[in-house]
Amino acid sequence: RVVAATTHVNGRSILVAFNHGLTAPALSLHCVRWFSSTDTAASTATQEASVSTSTLPEGEFNKMQAPYWTKPQLISTEDGREFYAFRKGYHPKLKPSIVRQRIEKLRTYEGKERDIKYSKWKMNLLCQFAAGMPVEEAIRQLKYQKKRMAPMVSKVIARTANLADIRHGIQKSQLEVAECFSTRGSPQKAIDIKAKGRFGRMEHPRTHIRVVLREIDFQLKIYQARTTGEKRYWYELQLKAEEDAQHVQAEKEEEELLERENKRKAEEREKSDA
Repeated sequence: RVVAATTHVNGRSILVAFNHGLTAPALSLHCVRWFSSTDTAASTATQEASVSTSTLPEGEFNKMQAPYWTKPQLISTEDGREFYAFRKGYHPKLKPSIVRQRIEKLRTYEGKERDIKYSKWKMNLLCQFAAGMPVEEAIRQLKYQKKRMAPMVSKVIARTANLADIRHGIQKSQLEVAECFSTRGSPQKAIDIKAKGRFGRMEHPRTHIRVVLREIDFQLKIYQARTTGEKRYWYELQLKAEEDAQHVQAEKEEEELLERENKRKAEEREKSDA
């Protein structure tokens, strides 16, 4: 169980998330150790905090170094328990143009499904539910949706994520559902049989789905998070994404090594046969 709290050290406030059961003296002790081990970063941050500005230029945001800005400090107690500490004091707002420029640099992948026998209004409820979530979280949450077309939306998201893996080797943990919406398709017309020889026309609804997946800018997500729980959530996702990327890179290097070895053996067999 993780508990969030605010503490003050040397006149500065920090936001910490610690395991349940950690005593206040131990918390204060380890916070002092953290700040004493980063005196240079603390003095730099104090100078930055003295600047009276409401926005942060893009160059300054790109210069922010971890773990002081976008990564927490992992603090361990003597009994083996650990907790994360985030700085809370100086947190200027980013200009919308900076956020837009960073988002435009990210790669996106588009997936579609057409002519689904379902109402566009009901389908749009599922799309709105999945939009904004990381891909793995969206697929996990759609499994517990009771609507009939929830597996279809999950299938389109997974297929689009597979496309990102094929093209650029990007894993599901590195993607989020940037857009997901449904539109009206061409309805299927049928005869509506009525009494006394009369008839009318009825339409069976059809809908289309469009899904856009985008790379996750973890630094931006952690910086814009307002609470300790949100920062911790995105930080743990970042660690998992980095681990998946390293695993895929190792597999790719191993495959290339095997291909070179097989090619060398084939050339040796050709020379021996000649």
